[in-house]
Amino acid sequence: MIIIEFLRYIIGFVKFKSFGGFSERFLNLCNSEDIPLWNIKNQNGEITAFTSVNGYKRIRKISKNTGMTTRIVKKNGIRFWLSKNKVRSGLAVGAVAMVLIMATLSQFVWRIEVIGNVNTDEEEILSAFEEYGVKIGAKTDSLGLKKITADALTLLPSVSWASVNKKGSVLCIEVREKREIPEMYDASVPTNVVASEDGLIISSDVLQGTEEVKVGSAVRKGDLLISGVITHRDGGEELLHADGFVRAETKDKFEISTKSLDLYSLERIEKRTDIFFFGVVIPTGAKPQGDILGDSASFLKSGDTLLPVGVVRKTGLKFSEDGDYSSDYLNLICNFKCAEHVKNLTETAEVKNTKISRSEIGHNTLYEASSICEKNIAELQEIYIEKTNDIA
Repeated sequence: MIIIEFLRYIIGFVKFKSFGGFSERFLNLCNSEDIPLWNIKNQNGEITAFTSVNGYKRIRKISKNTGMTTRIVKKNGIRFWLSKNKVRSGLAVGAVAMVLIMATLSQFVWRIEVIGNVNTDEEEILSAFEEYGVKIGAKTDSLGLKKITADALTLLPSVSWASVNKKGSVLCIEVREKREIPEMYDASVPTNVVASEDGLIISSDVLQGTEEVKVGSAVRKGDLLISGVITHRDGGEELLHADGFVRAETKDKFEISTKSLDLYSLERIEKRTDIFFFGVVIPTGAKPQGDILGDSASFLKSGDTLLPVGVVRKTGLKFSEDGDYSSDYLNLICNFKCAEHVKNLTETAEVKNTKISRSEIGHNTLYEASSICEKNIAELQEIYIEKTNDIA
């Protein structure tokens, strides 16, 4: 990209060569240390590549650890040109002016990020903050972020907390969404406790009501476990809100076959790299199309300050249903689906044992995951009372 090469020329970069040691380890360590390398060539263990000035300084330690000898082949960029040539006063003034301009522009908002949202749409959050002045091009020093955050929360009923942090020309809006409050039951409503599924009773802890099953007995879904009807010695009856915990051993069965899988293959990838220049995105081609669309941005840094110049990469992924998959791959997916189902079981039950079996039915392979679980099967069931009108 021309813009990237231009920015590298402004900042400065070097071409170097490394030889005499472990070249593969040298490249792996550079990658793990996030040292930028481009135009890499490796011929018979001698590496030539380009890197930034800071990157070359960090390479020295890696060269020592890998036994490589590193030498600069060529220095590129304005900073080296200025040091090599006599600096005229006009060039010096121009360089200072450019730095001042960049510093001034970094006081404006050029990008806004939203993190922490799961169920709330990002556009809804951005729109709420924009109502109070948080938008691209706003001057960061003039924003009263605490008051703006409090006001914006009134427009976001699903958000309980928010904070706006300034990172140079970028504002980061961090939010926390409200948790759903579990529905409270009315203790005055008479209920029975019934079995939510078939099982073998392991333990019973009655909080209120009359126990109707014993440990070791088998129950079916809907059977009465704890009664909300109490009979007194005088023959009178009282209806209560029965409640308790009844733990039982249950059986779970999950089936899936290779023919029932909905699989898609990646058919096409479309990409486009746009130029982001002082709040304006300049497209460089047609918009990518596909079933899944995504984008990511990279911006120029001055120290820890993000400057409003960079690139925005847009990607479109197109999938096809006409994938030709091997039987081994289909069997692997079925096994994975069985394991995923058992993992989900552990969120509501204690899985004691699981057995996965397979059987061949023509050209179809059937997988069955049978699990023995322990869980609370107590389920409240309201006792409906028929109301009658007394006739005097």
